[in-house]
Amino acid sequence: MTVSRRNLLQAALFGTVAGAAAPALAQSAPRAASATPLGALGIEASQYGLRPGSTDDQSRILQNALVEAVKRDAPLLVAPGRYRIANVVLPEGARLVGVPGATQLIAAQAAPLLVARRIKRAAVSGILLDGLDIRIGQRNGLMAVDEVPDLGLADCEFANAGSVGLTLNRTGGRIERNRFRSMRDSALFSLDSRGLSIEANTVEDCGNNGIQLWRSQAGDEQSLIRGNRVNRIRNDAGGDGPNGNGISLFRAGGVIIEGNTLRDCALTFIRNNSGSGVQMLGNQGRRCGEVGLYSEFAFEGAIIAGNLVEDCAQGANITNLDHGGRLSVFANNIVRNAQKGLAPKGKELIGGMGVHVEAEASVTGNVIENASEVGISLGWSWGMRNLVATGNMVRKTGIGISVSLVPKERNALIANNVISEAKLGAVVGTEYGKAVTGDLTKAEDRRAAGVRVENNAVG
Repeated sequence: MTVSRRNLLQAALFGTVAGAAAPALAQSAPRAASATPLGALGIEASQYGLRPGSTDDQSRILQNALVEAVKRDAPLLVAPGRYRIANVVLPEGARLVGVPGATQLIAAQAAPLLVARRIKRAAVSGILLDGLDIRIGQRNGLMAVDEVPDLGLADCEFANAGSVGLTLNRTGGRIERNRFRSMRDSALFSLDSRGLSIEANTVEDCGNNGIQLWRSQAGDEQSLIRGNRVNRIRNDAGGDGPNGNGISLFRAGGVIIEGNTLRDCALTFIRNNSGSGVQMLGNQGRRCGEVGLYSEFAFEGAIIAGNLVEDCAQGANITNLDHGGRLSVFANNIVRNAQKGLAPKGKELIGGMGVHVEAEASVTGNVIENASEVGISLGWSWGMRNLVATGNMVRKTGIGISVSLVPKERNALIANNVISEAKLGAVVGTEYGKAVTGDLTKAEDRRAAGVRVENNAVG
C-alpha cells in the first residue's frame, strides 16, 4: 500500500488520529481533491481556497467552508498559518479544528473574529485568535457567543484583545485548557450564563479583570471555575471593586471556585458580589493589593475553605450586613502576611487583617500568621451578631481577635483558640476599630456583655 505525500502531511498536522486513518486515506487518494470528509478527520479548509499567509481578508472563504463542513457533518480542519478574518459566524453544529499554537486567526478589523448566535452547539479547538491590540467596544470579545447552550472551546489561545478575549451571553458548555494573554479589559466576560465549566485555563496580563461571571439579576449560575492559573491582573480603569480582580462574580449564585492559583492581582484574587451559595475551595493566592478573598453585599451562604492566601493587605472579608451579607463559613484556611499599606491607586491605609466577618458566620480551624493589625475581626459598627471563632491558631498580630461592642445586643463565642504573640492583646473589645477593653482572656469586662470568651490558650 502506498501512502501519499498528502496523507503524510495530514498525519503531521493533526497527530495520532490522522496517523491512524492514513491507510484508509491513501486508498481514497484519487478523490482527495473533492469536498468529502477525509476519513474520521474532517474536511480541509484549503479545499475551499483558504490560504495561509495571505494578506487578503479571508472571512468569506472560511465562512463558506464552515457551512459546507456542517452540511457533511464533519469538522473543518485549518492547517498551520496566519489567516486574516472578522465576523465569521459559526453555524449550528460547527466544529472548527486547528493545530494548537500554529493555526492563527488574525483580526482583519475592529470586530469579533468568531461569532456564534442562537444555535444549540458549536466547538472550536486548537485555534489562536489574535486581536492585534486593535481597540474595540467595551466588553466586545475576540470571540462573541450569544445564547449557545452547548459550547465547546478547548486548547485555544486568545491574544492581544482590544477589550475582552471571550464574551458569553446566556451560554453554557465547557471552556477548557485555553490560554488568554494581553487583554485590555478581561480574559472572559459572561453575562446571564448557566452551567459553564471553566477549567484548566491560563489567564495572564489583563487590564482590569481575569474571569468574570455576571448576571443582570441575582440568580442560580451553577457554574464551575476550577484549576485555572490567573496571573498579573491590573486595575487600569480604577475603582475600588469592579476592577483589579482575578475572578469576579456579580449576582452569580451557586458557583464553585475550586483549586485555582492566582498571583499578582491589583485588588482581589476572588471577589463575590451578591452571589448566594458561592463556594471558594482550595485556591491559592499570592500578592494582591487589597483583600485576597471577598464575599460582600447581598449574599447568603458563603463557604470559604481550604484556601492559602499570602502577602495581601487583608486575607479575607465577609461583609456588608447592611446589604444582606450573611451566613458564612471561613474554615481551614491559611492566611500569612496581611500587612497594612496604601490602597492601590490611593492614599488611604488599608488592611492588616487576617479575616473580617460581620454576621451569622463561623470562623473555625484557620491558621493566621503575621497580620499587622488584627488576626480575626468579628463585627463592625452595628453589624455584629451570631459570630463564632473557635479552634483557630493566631500568631504574630497586633490584636489576636477583635470583637465589635458597638451594638447593644450582641452574640459571639470565642473559644478554644491558640493565640500567640499578639502584641496588643489576645481578645479585645473594640468600637469602630479602636480598643475599648483590655484583654478579655485575662479579665472580664461588663462592656463585653453577650461575648463569651473561654478556653483560649494564650502565649
